[in-house]
Amino acid sequence: MRRLSAIMFTDMVGYSALTQENEALALDLLNEHRKILRPLFEKHEGKEIETAGDSFFVEFNSAVEATICAIEIQAALHERNNSEAKKRQILLRIGLHIGDVVYVDKHVHGDGVNIAARMEPLAKPGGICISEDVARQIRNKVEFPVLKLAKEKLKNISMPVEVYCIVLPWLKPDERVKGTFSRKKTAFYASLFISLIVISILVIFIKNFPSQAVSKLNFRLAVLPLANIGNDSTEEYFTDGMTEELISSLSKISGLDVIARTSILKYKATNKDIAQIGDELMVGRILEGSVRRSANKVRITVQLINVSTQDHLWSEEYDRELKDVFMIQSEIARDVAKELKVRLVSSERQQLEKTNTQNMFAFQEYLVGEHFLNQRTPESIQTAIIHFEESTKLDTAFALSYTSLAYCYTLIGVAGYGSIRRNVAEMKAKKAVMKALWIDESLAEAHAALGYIKFRIDWDWKGAEKELRRAIELKPGYSTAHEWYALFLAVHARLDEALKEIQIAYQLDPRSPSVNTGLARIYHFRNESDKALTQIAKTLELDSNYAEAHFTEAMTYFKIKEYAKAALKLEKAAELSGRRPVMLGTLGKVYLKLGRIEEAKKILAELESPPMNDDKLYATLPIKSGLGHSEEVLKILEKLLEKKYGILIYMKVEKGFFDESNNPRYHQMLQKIGL
Repeated sequence: MRRLSAIMFTDMVGYSALTQENEALALDLLNEHRKILRPLFEKHEGKEIETAGDSFFVEFNSAVEATICAIEIQAALHERNNSEAKKRQILLRIGLHIGDVVYVDKHVHGDGVNIAARMEPLAKPGGICISEDVARQIRNKVEFPVLKLAKEKLKNISMPVEVYCIVLPWLKPDERVKGTFSRKKTAFYASLFISLIVISILVIFIKNFPSQAVSKLNFRLAVLPLANIGNDSTEEYFTDGMTEELISSLSKISGLDVIARTSILKYKATNKDIAQIGDELMVGRILEGSVRRSANKVRITVQLINVSTQDHLWSEEYDRELKDVFMIQSEIARDVAKELKVRLVSSERQQLEKTNTQNMFAFQEYLVGEHFLNQRTPESIQTAIIHFEESTKLDTAFALSYTSLAYCYTLIGVAGYGSIRRNVAEMKAKKAVMKALWIDESLAEAHAALGYIKFRIDWDWKGAEKELRRAIELKPGYSTAHEWYALFLAVHARLDEALKEIQIAYQLDPRSPSVNTGLARIYHFRNESDKALTQIAKTLELDSNYAEAHFTEAMTYFKIKEYAKAALKLEKAAELSGRRPVMLGTLGKVYLKLGRIEEAKKILAELESPPMNDDKLYATLPIKSGLGHSEEVLKILEKLLEKKYGILIYMKVEKGFFDESNNPRYHQMLQKIGL
């Protein structure tokens, strides 16, 4: 059987020499490297063909998946190596090629295999070399630059092959990049050309960099809240709905970066000019307009503005029957894409044809629910549920409302945002999200919500990652999917990947308190405390009453042992959150650090007062740990583990609140969780 496949070869650097020097260590590192690589092969649907000693031969259906897998492997090893002594570091070379392969019995042969095998030794330790065929397939589809090396004559391959390397930021530049100077060039040549190089760099910077930056900004778009210019002030929800639908439609276009609704709402009735808004949101284009509704008619007027020049690039009026109002958004999105010369692929055209609901009252209830959901307090979540449920009654086929309903119940079930029993909340969350997917299997928001449920409730790590990545694939501009995926990666200590995802969310939703807090929290997990505190300061400028921001700031102060500041922040967080148990428990732990024993015990008594639930039980643990009740703490953790209690997912990256974190039983629990 013959077919086209992407082929990967990997090889451990220095394994043979290490085997002769220290065979036990070599075998230990070999087994660890296999444990790291095999889940990543599986994640990207790679088929392991052969394993010979320290090498892997893997087949993929896609050059893109093979390349992303290779990058994730090297990123995982790089992160691992940062905390290991030099003799315990694992360095791999990886080679990739795409070509014809032939199956004979269980073996795979062909030039595609041979070229990939010859490509691997050309990679730098910790690096990736790819063929020209792979480079062509992955262009603009991976985050790192791809540079051509000097043409290579590969052993037993008749024709010279163009070889490329993927530029990984933690590796030194490859001297073999075509057209670069060798370090061994003489001082004479350095002196001769240094002036020309400096001048060239300046010319390139002046001419190209600004234009490249401007070009990128041209595809970053903000839709300002549409103005209601009708006579009825009660039409505000209708107007807000039009803004929401327009943002949602434009976000389906992969060639555009569209700022999310939570950041846009900050500019409703603002006095700021276009230049200031563009600077704050980091966009090059702004869409603004108005809505006038009269009886069964609606007129939407929009205009596209160049932020840097204030020029009006395009404007249009859309007069329609009210029953056709949601289709206007798709029409505007197509017109904007055409004006910005963004090519729509067929799947994006299909997505733009879909509407969430034709029922304006259902949509208004959904918008009110989103308003309360974004406040993230136990009371606001309960209020949001009322509006989402009313929305689904008004339109039983409104998939987006079911999706947000599922998210509310997930927060109650796993994060202590309500008084509903956990098993009831989880059941309602799953029922709502499956209803949404039954209505519309291609709804990105529903896949993201299902991924979040699999992540926070089921601890189905593989399924969660699959759903979150599917959501991003369906709607690249959906900031919440990137935010949730970042959290997923963070609790698994995949912190480089997590930072990348949360930064994408931040680019899409730069004024969201939730996203800003998420970015700070990942800096906190990475032990970059200064960055975490700086980011939280920005978050509190956006919303000084956001409890999660105060909580994250307190955790960072705790980590750097500034306990007095941590206590002040936790007191504020507890007050703003309605005395949410996890915040009280953390405050009690900080009081112990400050020697305020009686105050800590008072909080413990409050948490142990009836009615008791898992949220309060978990919250007692940091205090009991600080009081030296280690055996009781471990037993309660083990009991909560059996229930898959949601907050336990932080046990790997947030160990500082438990004095038992070095106990073997604690590590056994991490293994059971899958962390």
